[in-house]
Amino acid sequence: MMLDRFHFSTQVRVRLPETDAFGIVFHGYFFTYFDVARMDYLRNLGVVDFLRPIAGRTNVIAHADADFRSPARFDDELVVHARIAEIGRTSLTFEFAIVHRRENRLVAEGKTVHVILDEATWRPIPVPESFRAVVRKFEGTRLAERPPQNP
Repeated sequence: MMLDRFHFSTQVRVRLPETDAFGIVFHGYFFTYFDVARMDYLRNLGVVDFLRPIAGRTNVIAHADADFRSPARFDDELVVHARIAEIGRTSLTFEFAIVHRRENRLVAEGKTVHVILDEATWRPIPVPESFRAVVRKFEGTRLAERPPQNP
């Protein structure tokens, strides 16, 4: 994954309970690191409320994956890069890359796909234009976008 595609990053430090018997980060914690970066990304754009269950909408993670490239250990400082790579009609695709800060090596990369739902019916609803506009301005031409269909 090319890091120049990312305009946002945050840092996390590996805590002891996040490591396994072999002394490396247990694979499931990388999804926690992705989530920290996702929320910091949204907070940075001023749209953190968008994914909270308010205003009649909520979201679910429909897909999540990660590829592990090299180990991270207790007390390592990791830089977690995050971006919205695509906005679909009713979904958002986040991409992540985790780099060991001191050694500048790729540790993991992954993505999550979030579907926006009507909170009452749990049916997919279009991603609002107001949210799209904020992300479009921040991500620029690297953002892939499918416009919502007209009703």
